[in-house]
Amino acid sequence: MSFRYRKSINLGGGFRINLSKSGIGYSWGAKGYRVTKTAKGTTRTTASIPGTGISYVHETGKANNSSSQRSTNPGQQPVPAIDNNHYDTQNIVNSVATEMVSEGLEAMLASASRALKLKRIATVGFWITFIIGFANPVFLVLAAIFAAMFGYVKTKGMIDLEYDIEADQQSLVDSRMNPIAKITDCSKVWRIMQTSKVIDRKYSGGASNTVNRTACTASTKAPFPFRANVKVAAFKVRKETLLFLPDKLFIIQGSKIGALNYNDISIYPHTTRFIESEAVPKDAQIVGQTWKYVNKSGGPDRRFKDNRQLPICLYGELELTSTSGLNTVIMYSNPDAR
Repeated sequence: MSFRYRKSINLGGGFRINLSKSGIGYSWGAKGYRVTKTAKGTTRTTASIPGTGISYVHETGKANNSSSQRSTNPGQQPVPAIDNNHYDTQNIVNSVATEMVSEGLEAMLASASRALKLKRIATVGFWITFIIGFANPVFLVLAAIFAAMFGYVKTKGMIDLEYDIEADQQSLVDSRMNPIAKITDCSKVWRIMQTSKVIDRKYSGGASNTVNRTACTASTKAPFPFRANVKVAAFKVRKETLLFLPDKLFIIQGSKIGALNYNDISIYPHTTRFIESEAVPKDAQIVGQTWKYVNKSGGPDRRFKDNRQLPICLYGELELTSTSGLNTVIMYSNPDAR
């Protein structure tokens, strides 16, 4: 099924990206001179004399449908076991963001990365010069310059993602974005960072696998340097943010950014039974009980004094993989939010 809508993104500096049914095109330049990369893969150079109607157009190249995927998805990365009761421990991590770029998105990502780098320079520069300024007031002048630079980058470095969605395509956009947006409304959202198989289930509440998870900050607001006029969903863990847009997924790692079209991603939503040792989220579904230490019959092992009963919760999971290195599992407390 085709995904037909138009989008025009003004990135500043005369740079513009256009998405249509025929593909992705972009252009850059100034008044009187512009270079355009068309959706068919050709490059068009236009030179004109403003006010005269005189122009020269030259088009070169042919359509190129080759994939930009450059590497094989490493999948889960094996690491040493976390203790003597676990084996086959796997880290679930994404590749470097810049290795995950679908064809036609490179120029936009270069602009966004530039804005993030400038913001980081301004932030680090401000705090260094501000702290040194207590000993040498001259550095406070530099701190003020870096503060002004930070404000300028936050304003001028913003990239507006302005979607123009045709009426008959709105349902397709909603079917893609509404389930993701519902996940941001869950009481708890986590990223699963590591999985391990268990040797003796007695010490894992009867579970044959255990996971290491980290709480996510979930939001419907696009992080800097992006600003969108449509519903988005962002999930941040440490220095990595996944930003879901109607047509693509951004992977932001510090000042490095990758972007994948959804047809380059395998998405697998499902539910999972999880033994919860922390507070049970208010929107979770408890489907059973177990013990911290269990015997062969499933009852409590009486040899352990601190053996407490644990709830088994039904959670939702969203697995995202790609051949270019995307490898993410998002867990959320409300299994119906999908």
